Amino acid sequence: MSSARQKNLRRAVATSGALALLLTMAACGSDDSEPEAAPAPAASATTEPDASAEPSATAEPSAGPEAGNGVGAVMVRSAHITSWGWGEDEIREPIIALIKAKKLDNVQLDIKDEDGIIGYDSQLPLAKEAGTVYNPIRFDAATVLKEIHDLGATVTGRIVAFRDPRLGKYAMNNGHMDWLVQNESGGPYAAGNYGTAAFTNFANADVIEYNIALAEESAKLGFDSIMYDYIRRPENTGQVYPGIGDRSTTEALTDFVELAAPRIRAAGASAGAAVFGISAFAPSSVSQDVPGMAKVLDYISPMIYPSHWNKGEYSVASPIDQPYDIVKRSLMDFNRLVIGTNCEIVPWIQNFSWPTPYTASDVAAQIKAAKDVGINSWFLWNDSSKVGIGAPGLLAGDPADNAPGEKIYSINKPGNNSDGTTDVEKAKMVIEAYQAWLADGRKGTFVNPLDAPSSAPTSASTSTPEPSATATTEP
Repeated sequence: MSSARQKNLRRAVATSGALALLLTMAACGSDDSEPEAAPAPAASATTEPDASAEPSATAEPSAGPEAGNGVGAVMVRSAHITSWGWGEDEIREPIIALIKAKKLDNVQLDIKDEDGIIGYDSQLPLAKEAGTVYNPIRFDAATVLKEIHDLGATVTGRIVAFRDPRLGKYAMNNGHMDWLVQNESGGPYAAGNYGTAAFTNFANADVIEYNIALAEESAKLGFDSIMYDYIRRPENTGQVYPGIGDRSTTEALTDFVELAAPRIRAAGASAGAAVFGISAFAPSSVSQDVPGMAKVLDYISPMIYPSHWNKGEYSVASPIDQPYDIVKRSLMDFNRLVIGTNCEIVPWIQNFSWPTPYTASDVAAQIKAAKDVGINSWFLWNDSSKVGIGAPGLLAGDPADNAPGEKIYSINKPGNNSDGTTDVEKAKMVIEAYQAWLADGRKGTFVNPLDAPSSAPTSASTSTPEPSATATTEP
């Protein structure tokens, strides 16, 4: 870990107490691993993780994905199901049928959802005290995990992290205002449609520990992988994060995954996160540093739903009507952002009808686009947990079919269209030049190093449009 990162973590500790100190000691004693990220749904749903429990300061964190920690375990063909959905026959059985038909080999089952509710009988002290475990429990973890494993499939547990109205309400009612994202007057931040006190503070040691401890507990129960969602700040401005010190929100979120990933691996699971599609070229929109997270995570799952792009982005006239084009072009950007790491890109695929009706062919087009840029793994998102739309187009296969293909990388300015290349060095040259341009304060016009100097602007030197509110909504 760099000395600068250690100093940042120590500053956070200064205002957060002994619990943060233990967390920091564990992080600084590990190797150079780095953070994670999270997914989201369509217009009506969004997702991200949560944590609480005694820090395992004595546990020796495993090495990061650079050391080859189980990346193969996250290569999946999967579908989302909520904790309540698992108890509904009409929701659960179609997913089971697809597993038996070898069209799916993984289930993405919610551990903690967007309401902050934990679906199984968690034994975390804070979960019990704050009433975040649903009563009666929505599923018995041991029974469900055995059932899915006996079918030959694996289970990815999704933890909606910092969007957590259940913990937020408890904090507000029990004098823990520093657990909340605050407004500039010190009150709970009103996050639009999400509500007031809906976002917890990712700079607070207790909130951090709650989300990491929940992931550890789930991994020890037998979840094969943990995916954090809502690893981000709320959209818009005017937010205050007690304890953040002089770190940026992006640095604080990256610090979180840097602490979480080794502990998740030590507990027996792989570690991943869902991120916004626009984070490939507008990371400041919700403070998601994809290259930084890739250094520590086993996989990153961008939400590249066609419905979530504006017309003209990536030079696609109508993304919702051109699912193949928008998915292919955006994933080439994500492929490039994880160069030099062992982090895989495992995208979220739109399996819902919004704002227009979608069919099996639309879902299949997205899967083909991912395959054509070397990505054979995916998660299907439908916030009602229904797999009916895409199911007819899914093909039977073996887990071995999930192995990555030949990667195609963008060689244009992030967010812009690119013909793509298999040449890793060319892709690195462009993205490193772009990042240097950003670090230098965006002085002048970005010039693609692969282009011959010219006074005429090229497609690479055009400005990427600023993302709009519609582009940042979660699945």
